[in-house]
Amino acid sequence: MRAHRTRGFTLVELLVVIAIIGTLIALLLPAVQSAREAGRRSTCLNSMRQITLATQQYEMRMKRWPGGFERLAENGLSSANGEMFSTWAVVILPDLEYHQLHDLYAEGAAPDAFFDVMLCPSDDVKSRANAANSYVANGGMIGSALQQRSANGPFLNRAFDPNRAMLDGHWRDGREYTLVYSENLSASRFDMLGWSAFKPHSTQVGRIDFKHVEEQLDWQWSPLFLWSPSLSTNAYINDEDVECTGNKCIPIEMVTKLTFDRNTGIDWARTQALNARPSSNHPGGVNVAFAGGRGLFLQQGIDFNVVRALMTPNERKSNSPNPRIIIADSDFL
Repeated sequence: MRAHRTRGFTLVELLVVIAIIGTLIALLLPAVQSAREAGRRSTCLNSMRQITLATQQYEMRMKRWPGGFERLAENGLSSANGEMFSTWAVVILPDLEYHQLHDLYAEGAAPDAFFDVMLCPSDDVKSRANAANSYVANGGMIGSALQQRSANGPFLNRAFDPNRAMLDGHWRDGREYTLVYSENLSASRFDMLGWSAFKPHSTQVGRIDFKHVEEQLDWQWSPLFLWSPSLSTNAYINDEDVECTGNKCIPIEMVTKLTFDRNTGIDWARTQALNARPSSNHPGGVNVAFAGGRGLFLQQGIDFNVVRALMTPNERKSNSPNPRIIIADSDFL
């Protein structure tokens, strides 16, 4: 009986097979990575829609839009000084079904809570703890609390003046054309009012002096993104007068075009005034949400004037240097 010998691969054939497999992996890997990033971007956008919906519910409950900075009165009491302050994110916690967490903040606790809706999965710098956050609210024009107006932006500094409010009739340009939330790689804890080298403004360190809430928004980190009326060659999205050194602040690309990606000049220790601008790890742009509830992806390189117009609820009554600009969907879709 004749034995059959199984013929194996020759070395050349084996190398060819390995090369083919390597080529297939090289071709498929970018597609897999792209699909995973698309999924992360979609999750991020859905979270922003959920936050916007909670903000709308807050508005229905309180008959006004939340402030960027808010007072948290204990037991229904408030004082003119030494009071607990916090952010838009803390006051909408009941509308995100986190009632007990909100109560802890109002009582002066710092629970170091984390929940998925506040963190974009592409934001790989932050750990899933300590009130981690990826999102900032539209605080309007840079400047002190005294200069804030609803025409410039919806999230007012109500810690400084609780009588100021963004009401239903103030959305003259339409809610579907007014930005309320954006991603921000520099966003810190969702319960922090602001940060500077000398004055940490946070519920986690207890009460802060009342005078701190009236200062320049762009002189400290804050849970907001802001626009500047300046378009000089030295202009920053948080203005040329911001307390930054060297390349710690990112200039507007080509003066009038915005870039949304990570920048190596950012001080990740967050010990400098950082960029109050939309930014993300998503290739080519950043997720944003509008007051009406829709969310979309703003493309890299969008005209700064378009973004500024989208940030003003009432452009003609705002401090914009170009208050009669006409925006079409094609300018940002």
